Amino acid sequence: MKRKKKKKHNIKKQPGIMKDSLKTQNKDDNNMDENDALNVQELKTENDIEKCLNELPELKKERKYNAIMERVLSLFNAGHITSDLMLELAQIYYNTQDYARAATWATNAFKHDNNIAALLFLARIYSADDKMNEMAETLDLLLKNKVEKFSAEQLKIIDDLLFYIELSYETEEINTKFPNIALWMNDDAINKKQDLPNESNTATTDSSIERISPQEKAEENISETQEVATNKFNLADILLRISTGAVLADAEIIFLREQDTAAIIDLVTTLQTSLSKKILLYNFIASVYYEIDAKEKTIIMLKTALAIDDQDDLILKNLGYVFYTQGDFVKAFTVLRAVNRKDFMVCELLKKCAHTD
Repeated sequence: MKRKKKKKHNIKKQPGIMKDSLKTQNKDDNNMDENDALNVQELKTENDIEKCLNELPELKKERKYNAIMERVLSLFNAGHITSDLMLELAQIYYNTQDYARAATWATNAFKHDNNIAALLFLARIYSADDKMNEMAETLDLLLKNKVEKFSAEQLKIIDDLLFYIELSYETEEINTKFPNIALWMNDDAINKKQDLPNESNTATTDSSIERISPQEKAEENISETQEVATNKFNLADILLRISTGAVLADAEIIFLREQDTAAIIDLVTTLQTSLSKKILLYNFIASVYYEIDAKEKTIIMLKTALAIDDQDDLILKNLGYVFYTQGDFVKAFTVLRAVNRKDFMVCELLKKCAHTD
């Protein structure tokens, strides 16, 4: 969520360069036919441009990325060059997990007119690509803006990215390297978001079990589960989206809760993403189970994450906390003692476990 500034260039005066860039990028796109040349149209009138723009939403819905490229290039050649169109290209490459090209186009979109949506999307790209330092730099630049500049949905994404920052950096390092992030954290951006109207989506990366109040939500979640038809969802697709920092709808969260832990583990094992992302993915799924008080499933997910890295402090804290809430103080003490960076909460729990016999 951060991006170093690059030398600016005037895209509007270089349609030929734009076309060559698109052709080069197109050949490696997994969802495009690399043997087909782009069929660029000549848009002569405003009506032609309007028609071309109106075709984009349906093409996106159908994931016809090659056709989208053709429309975008046609619009560029007609002089209709906007940050929104550049962001369309960034989203295509993000969806096909070509993060390098996605970052290029998101950067172009931001440079074009300081589009904060493009900057936020660039931060998500870096997060999905495990480029934590670039993500933090981009987020720090983004958070020069006031909270009022962002929609409720954007604030949810920012909250998710801040959560990753908290996991990756010490407080002193955040204060020194990322002053705008530090100001937002001290200002409690989470509370700012909660003051906004409720939305139906749930952010997938806010996965710390320590922040969950399962007893307050259990009855509501159970009744909601009975009302939602979940057979339309695909588990593999949902897991992939979670790993890239996507936002899940409430019905998808409910669907995830109903899945067998063995099936989830099998799919995560074969997922094409980094081990660190898999650890966070397991932690998020654990928090989903924890919300409905399914502690045994929670423990399975956390132990599976520890099998990847048995020194991950986040997982150790959460597993120790779950054992503590179960009244298994011996296991809780053993796990929490293994935490390398023991914060106040861990120290308090260790004291309580040590004095409970």
